[in-house]
Amino acid sequence: MSDFLLVLGIALFASLLTYLGAPVAERFEVSHNVVSAALQFAAGIITALVAFSLMPPAVRTGPYIGVVVAFFIGGVLFVSLEYVSARLMSSRAGAESGPTSLGLYIGILVDLVIDGVVIGIGSTLTLRTGLLLALGLALSTAPLVFVTTATAKRQGVAKEQRQLLAGFCFVAVLAGAMLGYLVLRNQPLQLRLILAALASGFLITTVIQGMIPEANREGEPGSAGVLYIGGLSMYALMSLVLG
Repeated sequence: MSDFLLVLGIALFASLLTYLGAPVAERFEVSHNVVSAALQFAAGIITALVAFSLMPPAVRTGPYIGVVVAFFIGGVLFVSLEYVSARLMSSRAGAESGPTSLGLYIGILVDLVIDGVVIGIGSTLTLRTGLLLALGLALSTAPLVFVTTATAKRQGVAKEQRQLLAGFCFVAVLAGAMLGYLVLRNQPLQLRLILAALASGFLITTVIQGMIPEANREGEPGSAGVLYIGGLSMYALMSLVLG
């Protein structure tokens, strides 16, 4: 079997796991505490993914200055995206919850595309790395899709539109992964490592500026730290088993 088909299978696997967050949210009524727990857990996985899989090879093998600058630029990209989307949504929405929720939808879709690209970049290094990133990211993105669907449901968005949004989430991961693999597989290793650092900066800023504040918007739950460390520990265990 060709590497392309294997990567396609990995991308489909990650996309399917990501999508499963939507039917779970459709089936069950969820409170803010459940949404907060899902976000805290996902934040821990993303932090571990950056710390254990993306940044170590970039720092060890890539051009150090280029890696550091790319990491910084990745964080700035997220902050800029959040600022622009908040301004656009606040100018279009009159409801108090509108700008926050629509900005969250946009941010999650963009994050899913970047997560897919990260899977593609990892697959250009080794297929095992791609599989590990796919599994780890799917475990973090499924709660994000769960949060997206639950938020849309709570705000009275039509079921057909919620299903369309869930479909976008599936396609975002799949398209990002295939784009990352097909475009970057023949590129120099140092370029791929710099891009991994840029994605790392974006993801870690997503955790700090987006996911955790959203999880704690109605007050930090007492189990927040445990859930965050639980997600981090789960990815660490996966990287030990599959690494």
